[in-house]
Amino acid sequence: MNKIENKKTILILTAQFGAGHISAAKAIKEYILQKDDSINVVIENFISASVPRINKPMVKMYERNTKYVPGLYNYYYYIKKSFDSKFDISYKIYMPKLAEYIKSIDPDLIISTFPCAAACINDFNIKNPHKKIPSITVITDVVDSLEWIFKTTDMYFVPSHEIKNRYVQKGMAPEIFRVTGVPVSSKFICDKKIKSDKLKLLLIGGGRGLFDFDESFMHWLDEYLYEYKNVLDVTIVTGSNKKLYENLTIKKPLENIDVKGFVTNMSDLLKNYDLMLTKSGGATLFEAISSNTPIIVKNPKVGQEIENAKFIRDKGIGILYDTDEDLKELIKDLVNKKLDSRLIFMDKNISEFKKTIHPDKIADYIFQLLENN
Repeated sequence: MNKIENKKTILILTAQFGAGHISAAKAIKEYILQKDDSINVVIENFISASVPRINKPMVKMYERNTKYVPGLYNYYYYIKKSFDSKFDISYKIYMPKLAEYIKSIDPDLIISTFPCAAACINDFNIKNPHKKIPSITVITDVVDSLEWIFKTTDMYFVPSHEIKNRYVQKGMAPEIFRVTGVPVSSKFICDKKIKSDKLKLLLIGGGRGLFDFDESFMHWLDEYLYEYKNVLDVTIVTGSNKKLYENLTIKKPLENIDVKGFVTNMSDLLKNYDLMLTKSGGATLFEAISSNTPIIVKNPKVGQEIENAKFIRDKGIGILYDTDEDLKELIKDLVNKKLDSRLIFMDKNISEFKKTIHPDKIADYIFQLLENN
């Protein structure tokens, strides 16, 4: 192991707005400890560490806005995307409590996986120039939004070379970027899959089990598989959505689809499936890329997910659809082998893209910054 003199502390600040920010934080901790298990790695929700009473209401508001008024959410998202972050003062409600928390932890390095957390670290470093703490920001969607960018940040982990190039075109120094992809657990890495006689399709609605199609589609698919279950093997993961799990297993049980509730072995599941039907979140997207799994995604309505969907299309690593009827036609094309050549095409594109990102160097980049400060 590569040890650093004296025990070092790394603080990772994250947030609960979607699962991707937290999963990126956990993945980074895993990479750090694989390289040096003597490092003290602390993961903290920056809102819980500063104004804990507003965490749940803000998460609920985020979920409602993205679901029911995506147009309003996108209005603010795209303003912030091109708006110099120095003019955004929303972070101030978390200071000075967060500053007290940071001082109590006394970290040697701070990593952010959420833009407002990065804003807080920037504010802390500006106000404490005698004790500037090295900082890294991890951009968890395939976006080039200015809301992630702050003057005192030492290094950025970005999802792709295109995102690095866009930031450089905006006047940023190329040497502060590291192209890592969105960090996901190394457990997802699978370079070559063992193919079975059947095509295996995994349906995932994220940790909360919220899908872009309703239950009627699931029942349609179940009935459709009566004739094609020797061709297509389907599993649905309902996550923490207990009501949906009960509906599909007890109230009106599916007969030709394997229904799972909350799972702890998602990486193992993903390695055994040929295709995933899911949402276009940054973490989910890079879990699919790590495991060489092409994805099917509904064209999203929310800012960062729209950008992720553009990436899926431009890289040729997934299939986008608009309606449940479109999705039914896709399923029919799958079982009738009309998409076989496209699946091979997407597999190849994922393998080629993986050569351009360096998640295996995440710990090296972090330790380089630690050692240089």
